[in-house]
Amino acid sequence: MRKGFTIIEVAAAIALLAVCAVTFAQLATLMASERVAERTRRSATDQLQNVWECLATTEPEKLAAGDFDQTPFELRVARALPDGKIMFNTQTFKPGNIILTATISWNDGDKRPRKEVAMFRIFRLPAFEKEQ
Repeated sequence: MRKGFTIIEVAAAIALLAVCAVTFAQLATLMASERVAERTRRSATDQLQNVWECLATTEPEKLAAGDFDQTPFELRVARALPDGKIMFNTQTFKPGNIILTATISWNDGDKRPRKEVAMFRIFRLPAFEKEQ
């Protein structure tokens, strides 16, 4: 018997090592992209929390009419998220109540669909409470 490895054994070891290295690289890339996506989602959620904190001092009548300055929110979202946009939607919910929904959407990649995070709050209109 000879000492050492044959060429076939060395080639098989290199092929196995290459398969393991490629698999590890793919997993590392996937984990990194998921981490970035989660960080972006968290940033969008934080932006929505900031929106609600800023709107807490706004009168419900102005919120119902959409009569509040949306520009600061649009600028913050555009700065924080890639191709970020914020939309507000108001709906009447039972007499005297409104639902204000804030939705932030952003582009997570060229070939991926836009991602969205939305939060809503229900406001009771003070004018309706006075009538009751």
